[in-house]
Amino acid sequence: MNTNDDQYNEDSDKHDNNQQMTRSLSVNDVYDHAEKTKEPLNYTTYLGLVQLLSSLRCISHVDPSDSRSPPVHDEHFFIIIHQVFELWFKAFLYEIDSIRNIFSNSSNVIPLLFYINLRLNRSVGIWNMLIDMLQHLDTMTPVEFLAFRDFVTPASGFQSLQFRIIEMKLGLTDGFRKSYKTDYFINTMFKGDQRNELKKLLKEDSLLKLVERWLEYVYDSTTSFEFLDVFKSSVESFIEHGKKQKIVNGVDIETVKTETENMRRQFSSMIDPTEYNKLLDTQERRLSQKAMLAALMISLYHQQPCFQQAYQMLGLLMDVDGLIASWRHKHVLLVQRQIGRKPGTGGTGGFSYLHQTVNEKYQVFIDLFNISSYLIPQRFLPKFFGQLAEPANLLSTLHVIPPRQVPIIRSNPRTVSTRRLSQFFAQPDQGVFNLLLFIAGCLFVMILYGLIKLF
Repeated sequence: MNTNDDQYNEDSDKHDNNQQMTRSLSVNDVYDHAEKTKEPLNYTTYLGLVQLLSSLRCISHVDPSDSRSPPVHDEHFFIIIHQVFELWFKAFLYEIDSIRNIFSNSSNVIPLLFYINLRLNRSVGIWNMLIDMLQHLDTMTPVEFLAFRDFVTPASGFQSLQFRIIEMKLGLTDGFRKSYKTDYFINTMFKGDQRNELKKLLKEDSLLKLVERWLEYVYDSTTSFEFLDVFKSSVESFIEHGKKQKIVNGVDIETVKTETENMRRQFSSMIDPTEYNKLLDTQERRLSQKAMLAALMISLYHQQPCFQQAYQMLGLLMDVDGLIASWRHKHVLLVQRQIGRKPGTGGTGGFSYLHQTVNEKYQVFIDLFNISSYLIPQRFLPKFFGQLAEPANLLSTLHVIPPRQVPIIRSNPRTVSTRRLSQFFAQPDQGVFNLLLFIAGCLFVMILYGLIKLF
């Protein structure tokens, strides 16, 4: 492999510098705020509770014809849930920005994977809570929601700026949106500073792009062997072994041929650059072939010390992606239950629009889920050896040892042949001797038992 240093040409950063880059709010900022507002620093001022708690403002009325009538009871709960949504969105964006900064500003990410995984794990917890909060909205019946829904129009969750930022920072692009492209959000929905913030994001690398670039770096840094060649050889051994195994087990020859060809075709979509590029062209893949091969290598050799943290990171990215998909799905069910097929308050088709987003096209890291399609048993893979526990040397010093040949396993039970049985019965002297030996043993046991009873 050729080392790809163009994208990682900076010197390795120290851990404390990286931590400094990922911080957007310091302790001094809090004290500066307290000093400017001339307020003592305490629980209320530190958390900004006066501003936070006073931001809840109900606009409905029990009697629509009387503006002095009290608000509909459930609107208060409805607002709190959505305000909490936005707070958790903000928390999630803070973690994602931190991870993006590490990938963007560090030439050697491997020592920092521990911190990336901590923040991804926190992100998993955030989305689990967001899913739970949707269930709390189910405590409000559709009729109770209708009591204040008209007052809310045209406000809508569809207008959440932070959710659009989450989609863009993760890597959801227009090519995978079914409707309401980025241009709509920038030029129609959002105005002023919100529009400018989205425009700025278009120039930044998404988390998907940063992860892709890092995976390519990992692949190029493994200079002691060519993983693609190793994988090709291992796949061929795996396919041929499976073919022989099926024949031994009595599977029809034509069926074996068909299944073997299908399997070769499946692996070809990963191994053959031409076939892989076809998937990129049809948007069935998002990551480059080199990045996918690196993710595959990490997955196949995930027990190795050099790949353990990277493997955990890939798993956490899938966890976050899967939880966001689950949140979308539960949101769709909630909307269908509350308003059925009515249009959304923000002007969308409501359920019909949201249902389009419950699709793998909206899963940013779907390629990582598809890695499992190309995994093969480790017994067909060569083994690694080298300084695997040393992060500085982990990639360039890796070597492989060819695997031992995997035996064919016969599924039919073994039986004694008629020839061996005839040989056994053809020896009468041996049979008589065995019979006499058995009788003598029985007599000995009987005599011993009688002596014991006698004494």
